[in-house]
Amino acid sequence: MAQPDLTSHHVNYLIWRYLQEAGHGDAAVSLQRAWFPDPQTLPFAPYIKTHALVSLVQKGLQYHEMESSLDKEGNHKSLSPSDFFFGPEPFEIGTKTGSAESRDEAVGTDPVSPGQLARDRPVNGHAESGKDTRKDETDSDESMEDKARTESQPNTPDHMDEDGDVSMAEEIPELPPTLQNGESSSIQIAPAKPIDLTPDTALLNLDHHVTHVVWRPRDPTVVVGAGDLFCSLWKLSMSSEPVQKKILELKRGDTSVSTVAWDAIGDKLAVATCTDDRGTITMYNVNGDAVDLLPEVPRLITGLHWAAGSSQLIVVASNHNVSELALWDDSRRPDVFPQPQIIENHIYDLAWCGRNLAFASGEGAVYQCEVDNSIRLVKTFPSPKDNATWEFIRCVQTESHSVAIVASGLSASIWIPTHDILIPNAHKDRITGIDISSQYDSRRIEFASFSADGKVKVWHVNLDTKDYTSIHQLSLDSNPAVTGSFSPDGYALGAASKDGLFIWNTKQTGGNLMSTWTATSPEVKKEEADRMTNGHNGHHEQNGYSKSDPHRALSWDADGKRLAYGFDKQMAIINLQR
Repeated sequence: MAQPDLTSHHVNYLIWRYLQEAGHGDAAVSLQRAWFPDPQTLPFAPYIKTHALVSLVQKGLQYHEMESSLDKEGNHKSLSPSDFFFGPEPFEIGTKTGSAESRDEAVGTDPVSPGQLARDRPVNGHAESGKDTRKDETDSDESMEDKARTESQPNTPDHMDEDGDVSMAEEIPELPPTLQNGESSSIQIAPAKPIDLTPDTALLNLDHHVTHVVWRPRDPTVVVGAGDLFCSLWKLSMSSEPVQKKILELKRGDTSVSTVAWDAIGDKLAVATCTDDRGTITMYNVNGDAVDLLPEVPRLITGLHWAAGSSQLIVVASNHNVSELALWDDSRRPDVFPQPQIIENHIYDLAWCGRNLAFASGEGAVYQCEVDNSIRLVKTFPSPKDNATWEFIRCVQTESHSVAIVASGLSASIWIPTHDILIPNAHKDRITGIDISSQYDSRRIEFASFSADGKVKVWHVNLDTKDYTSIHQLSLDSNPAVTGSFSPDGYALGAASKDGLFIWNTKQTGGNLMSTWTATSPEVKKEEADRMTNGHNGHHEQNGYSKSDPHRALSWDADGKRLAYGFDKQMAIINLQR
């Protein structure tokens, strides 16, 4: 059987493994997110040995040395420094030329023992046997250059394997990949400076305030923005300006856009409008053309929630203290909605939990519903805190648990009613949103809470023991967190302030602030810091919010490589790939 062709997957995998082995956890995560979500599942991954890239480079340098030592007739000739693969000049960290400047000065010295390196010098890119294997990034990069330069010289190391390569198996034990099972272990001494994403941002100027932004599922080239008086679709391109398709453009009056949502596969966009406390839902295709009109709903539509694995849509509609949950099956398209589930409460938020469960949150209670051909209330969880209003809800279905997490704004409390877990006073100021990471297992979940106290907390919850821990407390530099969410792969966490974005890698100890973005619009700068809301599911005139509060909307694309951020009369398309 012929040797398979070398592909970019082979090269990327070798680089990805090297970055982990060299201690560059952040760079490995960035490559993984930009290239392939789970490199360990590639068919050739189990056959790649530790330090494979270094081994290949060594063999390549040996081959280059042998090739350079022969003339055209195949006779041996003397090597000159100009024949070396990396050139004749020695490479010194921190120097402009190959001068005799001290390597200690380039890397840093131990303050107690001047002239001695702060850490034992790695040999051939790895620690000597019996020495401390910890190193910083500068040591790792420098040692690799030392290795390459040594291998390009005529003198060869003492320890060679059967292939003529430097033996590394006896020097250090084999280390498992640091990103195995979704973990990213970093040994950097200090985190890198956050990247400013402003240069890689496209600003779309609009005529009205933006209240919703949502990417088309599975398609990072189509994004929708909406406000009270408009709904537009943009098709994005790397080589040309975004192309806008205006779906709705209303005049100030009795009709307004209340919410929008794509179906799970991105075939249809549902747009809800309201007139005189009555709701209408129109379906549009990916080109922005109307394709269907659903039956009218006799209440104000505050939420549209598509199922992840079917064509079912739950419509949340409320009038004052009475709400209804109506189920629409787009594959059947009945003439009228089936009998809705009436709830004597104001429903603020709803989330699917698997294929057949949905949870809704309201004032003083959380409601569990079963969904098949209709939607039925099967259980009510009374609030453990009197008069608590649960505005936010997120759900996840693990192998063993159906989990619903809710948060109360003013009381700053978090409650998991499905497991009787209460986190009182989770923040020092009102909670503005929550989100669950896609990185979970059958017993443990991870979620984030966002607050006006300028903090984002990341929590671990053990569903079996009912223990919870705040593993990260991330700061927005004293700016209130308006909203936020995890990237689809769960490796990054984004939070929006009034006029900026903060993005962390929460898989590192302490949470590494990877990048930031700041709005430059003078209109945004003039807004008062306390006039904020995330605008989710019609949070108006509740818990201190009012209809005049400006909205902030945030959405990740399907690949987790771009963010859409709606603020004031603009929408920013922020590229995380530099």
